[in-house]
Amino acid sequence: MGFKEPQTIEEDLELISKAIEMGIDPFPPKREKRKWGRIALASFMVILVVSWTSQFLMRFLE
Repeated sequence: MGFKEPQTIEEDLELISKAIEMGIDPFPPKREKRKWGRIALASFMVILVVSWTSQFLMRFLE
């Protein structure tokens, strides 16, 4: 049994009303942006760049 997309506005409104009756919020509030994802990605990228740079420089020092 698959989900069939509503073809008309009436079908869409019916789905929204069913969701509200079931206690599901069809329009949840937006989540706050968290900084830890950006910080984790930035620190990972810094580690990669430092690693690549050190490997590149070690080729010339040997």
